[in-house]
Amino acid sequence: MSFSAFTKPRFMLCEGDDDKGVFEAIIRERRLPDFQICHAAECNPAHTGGRSGFAPSLRGMQPLSGFKELRALLLVTDNDVVGPAFSEAQRALSDNGHTPPASPDEIGELAGKPVIILMVPRPDVPGDLELLALPAIHEQWPASQRCVDSFLECTGANAWNKPGSLHKAHARSAIVGYHEADPFKGIGHLFRSGTLSATNSCFNEIADFLSTFDTKVGI
Repeated sequence: MSFSAFTKPRFMLCEGDDDKGVFEAIIRERRLPDFQICHAAECNPAHTGGRSGFAPSLRGMQPLSGFKELRALLLVTDNDVVGPAFSEAQRALSDNGHTPPASPDEIGELAGKPVIILMVPRPDVPGDLELLALPAIHEQWPASQRCVDSFLECTGANAWNKPGSLHKAHARSAIVGYHEADPFKGIGHLFRSGTLSATNSCFNEIADFLSTFDTKVGI
């Protein structure tokens, strides 16, 4: 594991490195309360990523240095299927003997620490980080929206049955044509570098949530 100690009073566990890069940018550019942010694959011995990596990541946290000083935790996950996505995040806590939040508006408990589950883009809206970030991508490269729509139509990708795959295809397709040196640039890297801006209004709701996090958890 590359994560071996708690270094800040707030800890955020997210699904992947793109999520981590975007949330780092939101906090930095909007000057929000700081979090130590790790993605799942950094936090468990098998390097299991995504929401399925939450349970093994939470399992090894309590003995780590700095846990006593930790004030609160936040789990961030895509709301790819409304209902089951939240339930899976809940099970990552309950399977480790912790008390998950009963709903996205409530607070759970992990070894005496308050914990919240944040669903992206919203608790009642299906989607993921890529869908949420599309307005920021189109703001940076306006022509990409028309081109990508045509590309997805002619390839048949817009008829895919898995919305998350389509959202990733849309985001990747909008980015790839502007990066000759490295067409595989991910959105996490582009937000970290400042190429994409986390000040876009598409992130306002998440920024509002993070700005009031301490009040929500009572710290």
